[in-house]
Amino acid sequence: MIKAFLKDSIIYTIPIILSRGIGIFLLPIYTRITSPDELGALELFIAFGNIVALTVAFEITQGISRYIPESKGKLRRSYAFTGLIFTLVTYCLSISMFFLFADNLSLFITGSGDYLREFKLALIYILFNGFYYYFQNLLRFEGKSFLFSISSITYACSNLFLVLIFGIVLNQGLEAILNSLILSCLFVSLLSLFFLRNSFEKVFRFDLLRKLLAFSLPLVPASVLVFISLYINRFMINEIIGIQSVGIYSVGVKIASVTGLIIVGFQMAITPLIYKHYNDQETPKNLAIIFKYFVAIYSLFFISFSFLSKELVLLLTTEEFFGISSIIPILTLTFLFSNIYVFMPGIVIKKKTHIIFFINLVVAILNIILNLILIPKFNIIGAAYGTTLGYFFGFLMYIFFSQKFYHVNHNWGIYSLNFLLSVFFVFLYFNFFSESEYMISILIRISFVAILILFIIYTKLVSLDELYTVRNSLLQKFKK
Repeated sequence: MIKAFLKDSIIYTIPIILSRGIGIFLLPIYTRITSPDELGALELFIAFGNIVALTVAFEITQGISRYIPESKGKLRRSYAFTGLIFTLVTYCLSISMFFLFADNLSLFITGSGDYLREFKLALIYILFNGFYYYFQNLLRFEGKSFLFSISSITYACSNLFLVLIFGIVLNQGLEAILNSLILSCLFVSLLSLFFLRNSFEKVFRFDLLRKLLAFSLPLVPASVLVFISLYINRFMINEIIGIQSVGIYSVGVKIASVTGLIIVGFQMAITPLIYKHYNDQETPKNLAIIFKYFVAIYSLFFISFSFLSKELVLLLTTEEFFGISSIIPILTLTFLFSNIYVFMPGIVIKKKTHIIFFINLVVAILNIILNLILIPKFNIIGAAYGTTLGYFFGFLMYIFFSQKFYHVNHNWGIYSLNFLLSVFFVFLYFNFFSESEYMISILIRISFVAILILFIIYTKLVSLDELYTVRNSLLQKFKK
């Protein structure tokens, strides 16, 4: 299982790095062709698009994920076509209705009447993104991982190219971003449809639609709760502080999202391995080993990335955003605690999905309460702290229930000591050394990272022998 994990994590991480890495390159363009207010409006429109994606088609892709892999031939193609037609009808009807009330919706979402044209463009993007999302999921569930990677990378590259044309050459501002998203979604949707040209049986079946919705519809409330946990702070920031602060906060989130490159690699590799081998006697032990490697890698990543946050902000943004470097470490922890549940598989293994709903509900309520308390006092830093604390409590709940259903012998004391040391060093640096002379600042940062590495080895979170074993294993894989 360990060897398979190392192999799969590399395979899954590389295309993610390529596609999401290109997304990071968009940030310097976004911050130079738009104002914080416009980026705030864009963030709110994207949030609205996400809730539409979760509710309009009733998460039918979840049903597709359930029935496509186990179906074959004509039945499989019928599932795919039925889901596509349902997505087409529901999206077209919903977007048409949104256009009728565009004035009121735009004012409700942004609190301003200045973004009506941009909101209408956002609605077109939401429509095409619905098809793009459906086709991407279909490629994935049919096991066409190579074509899935091609379409994902093509989307990122075309988006980058079009933003350069519309934003830099044609100087369109916020409309440049929306136009590039629209055309990228449309182009890659057509490309994906070509890849899937033999995947549809042109027969719409109501019996299959009922099965798809019977599976997916109960999942919608949980997905909405996840949306609330992730995005409610944007709407609160807009209401309490203003749309400009939403734009500034969104840039911090995008920079911190680099964290996802590490987490998703682990997540996509370990999930199928757990579900395939959870009955094996060695799986809990292997899971504990993989998790301790993750803690070591993430602790080093967290401290290093946090120490470089100021330089990253200077490199990727403009003067209006320079103050966000202090919230990036906090947002990095948000990404960690909102995704680390993958290492706590007991709830899913025992199919206790009602507990997942309960955890999501608690996290959503906590995020609302904490953001209401902290945003008025601490502005966007309060939003970052509130969301991180909510997700941290959710992670503790995952630990409790997962260990109850599928016990893994974790050394929580060693994990906590190493991770808390990295957090402590980041706290020390930002509160006492961040304004030091640049060369002194570099020496302090290097010293903190070196101490953490020595501490990881001293506490045997990862031993030298294990490092040599992993290194040799990777070298053998690359030689093959």
